[in-house]
Formats: sequence, C-alpha cells, structure tokens
Amino acid sequence: MNNKEQAHHTFKLLIVMIAALVIFAIVIFGILDPTIQTDDWDAPLNKIMPLLTDLDGSLGALKYTPEVVFRPGDVLTASTLVERLPISQDQICMSTGQFEEDSVNGFECIGCETASDNQRLIYYGSSNQIVMLAVVCNVNLDELNNDIEEYKLETGDGSWEGTSIKNACKICEGKGKCCAIVLERS
Repeated sequence: MNNKEQAHHTFKLLIVMIAALVIFAIVIFGILDPTIQTDDWDAPLNKIMPLLTDLDGSLGALKYTPEVVFRPGDVLTASTLVERLPISQDQICMSTGQFEEDSVNGFECIGCETASDNQRLIYYGSSNQIVMLAVVCNVNLDELNNDIEEYKLETGDGSWEGTSIKNACKICEGKGKCCAIVLERS
C-alpha cells in the first residue's frame, strides 16, 4: 500500500470514529436530558426534603425552603415526600397558602379541604412560578394547630388566601407527629 492509499484509509477511519462519537454523544445526552430536567437544583422535592428529614430536632419551628421553581405540570405529593421520611402520608398536610386556588393558571391543592391521605399541590400555570415552602412539624395535631396560629399560616395579614391548612391537617388527628407545608410568595 502506498502513502496515498494509506492516508485515504486513515482519513476514512477518522471520519467513522468522529461519526461514532457524535452518535454516542447524541444517545448519551438524549438519555440524560430527561434525568437532568427532573433533578433540577431548584425542584420542589429537592428543596423541601432537607427541612423534613430532621423532624425530631425541629418540632414547632417554622422553616422555609430557599426559592423553588414550580414548572407547569409539577406535582408535589404527600406520598412522594414520605418515601424518605419516618412518617406516613397521613401525617403530611398541605395548603396553597398565599396562592389562591386557580386550577387553570395557578396552584391547586387536591385532597386538602377534605383531609385526604393523598394530598398534592399541582401547578397548572403556563410559565414557571417561583415560590417558597413554609414547613412546620409538631408532635400532634393540637400542637401543630397552635404553631399554625402562632406563625399566622392560616390567616396572617389576609394574604393567605389558599386552602385552609387547618382543614387539611385534620388528616393528622390521632396520628402523632404531623407536618404542615404551605406555599408562600418569594
């Protein structure tokens, strides 16, 4: 084989290797992209879990997540939250808080007014919404209701227009420890 043929053969091999790398990159990033999107740094579940993991060490303390981005269609469920917690989903109650329920353009709290054991916050907006989540946990429903009143999570200054957190927390009656999660404007 002369030098010309060898150079042509090497060039073909180089082209095949580049094409293989491009295909590999497309496949890898195509597979990873959905994972990256669902595990964003500002996803609600990622921000609230640290506040709920030390339940015993922070009973009665009101805590806030940093700013959290809800994207259209995002859902935060009690059942998902308790997967990594030492409590059950009937020990989590939720409220739309400062976000008036609007099932077309805003947040809705499914199962909250009826104290369902599968409460969930759903965001129906058409663009991203930045919020904070207020969290308070206590040893039982009576103590939690005292915290809700003390921190003005139910009525406050009139800006808490959403689902009644006290109604939602009736799910905790007789269950022991209970945590309230309330949406707040950032």
